[in-house]
Amino acid sequence: MLSTNLTAGMGTPRPACIPPSQFFAFLATLTVHPNFTTRTHDVEKQTAADDALRYLQQVVKLVGPSNSGLVRAFRFVEAQKPNTSRNRRAVTRNITDLADEEMEYDAESIRSRYATKESLWSKADDFWSVVGWAFNCSVVHPHRWRRWKVWLELMLEILSADLESHAEDGTIAASMFAGYLASVGERGRNTKRRLMRAILADGTPGSLAEFHEVWRDETKGPRPHKNQEGNRQHKRQKLDLDNGDFGDYGDESSGEDSPASSNRHSRSSTAKPSRRDSGNDDDISDESQASRNKDNEPLTGLAAYGGTPSLHLRTRLLALLVRLCALSPTTFLDTEDLFDIFTEFLRPLPLAIFSHFVCPPRPYLDPDALSSMLQMLFRPLLAGSGAPVYDENLLTQEVFEECFAPYAAGGGGGVDNAKVSVMVESLLRLLWRNGGLVGRRSLREAVERGVRVRREKVAWDGRRRTGAKALEEDEAGMMMEASAQRMMSVLDLLD
Repeated sequence: MLSTNLTAGMGTPRPACIPPSQFFAFLATLTVHPNFTTRTHDVEKQTAADDALRYLQQVVKLVGPSNSGLVRAFRFVEAQKPNTSRNRRAVTRNITDLADEEMEYDAESIRSRYATKESLWSKADDFWSVVGWAFNCSVVHPHRWRRWKVWLELMLEILSADLESHAEDGTIAASMFAGYLASVGERGRNTKRRLMRAILADGTPGSLAEFHEVWRDETKGPRPHKNQEGNRQHKRQKLDLDNGDFGDYGDESSGEDSPASSNRHSRSSTAKPSRRDSGNDDDISDESQASRNKDNEPLTGLAAYGGTPSLHLRTRLLALLVRLCALSPTTFLDTEDLFDIFTEFLRPLPLAIFSHFVCPPRPYLDPDALSSMLQMLFRPLLAGSGAPVYDENLLTQEVFEECFAPYAAGGGGGVDNAKVSVMVESLLRLLWRNGGLVGRRSLREAVERGVRVRREKVAWDGRRRTGAKALEEDEAGMMMEASAQRMMSVLDLLD
């Protein structure tokens, strides 16, 4: 009904028909709630979750976040009550109460616990707690990640569109994303670090302790089917519509024994878990993931951070942060302070993940922002290397040749030198894409000298390494050589 009303009259001047805001909050909960997704075999419930997601996507596309009321609907209860405890069990007011008081509409409350005590907006502390938990799921709970992934994609579409809308009229501080940043607080740098911990959540015990599940037992699988004898012994509840007692309707076990759900369960139980491929985690089973963790074998490569889809969403969040800070430095941080925090968290990342952020397959930052971030990251890595300190933050070919290309990392070891090589390559690509490169001898000499001194630095590092550390250094050496070959290819094209 909602979808039909939304699309009726398209192509005419008639306004779109949409429900009150609390319906959007309710539907957003259904899209990810485990009782409608990963903890049920009921096909009707799973279809309801998919339909709710599809409807919200239609609203964003056809009406927009601000005009539809999504911005007002997608507010976390605790974020609007800063003087209360963060303990979710202490929350006594629900989303409907807030809607009646603050969203200024006169509509009947939704009589469902998924709109009140089980609502996502009431259960989660704030947006960043959900982000951290979702990215933890991308590493250790792939079945939950499939639902959180589509929810995050929807939220990023809404946040981006709303931010650009406010940018046009100069009211960035009133944007939805600025409101989510306000929940972090203004008590210093440490509270702002929480954003980066959420964006880089990696499923480790510390990350899971800080960003835990939204709903109790969320990661468990579907409930087992009840046998016929158990169903006969089940006492049927009384139906009293006048007093809001719906009997067995809405019972979590209802529909579990339908033929459709039984067939679905039999098919899923016989399916073989797929192996983890190169970064695409959409087919990863929890069984295969658990077997890896059980043997205490740490995930490596992009898999350590949830694969390519997870990393793509992480970079989109970083880009959104940069965009807001560039548009309104006083709303949260100015870009220099933001990149300083980026440096603190990105520099120690594993090499494969570090490379994804600093030299991505597709740029996620505009040229000026990427250049500024790279130059900030260079400072700690080139310290002690003899490279001149450059603080102007304006990238030119002359600056590239004199301050970055010909140097190795200040410390020994293959990992740091591979990181320097990847960042030099990223700057070279950036200049190439923006027409800032001119083919000349000095450019080739600077790049070749850098390649040579980094190789020598690694070759003369006298520390002996064994086991995982030795493997890490070998992989760093291969990545450094691959980066050098790509830079030589760019120079050959330029010539």
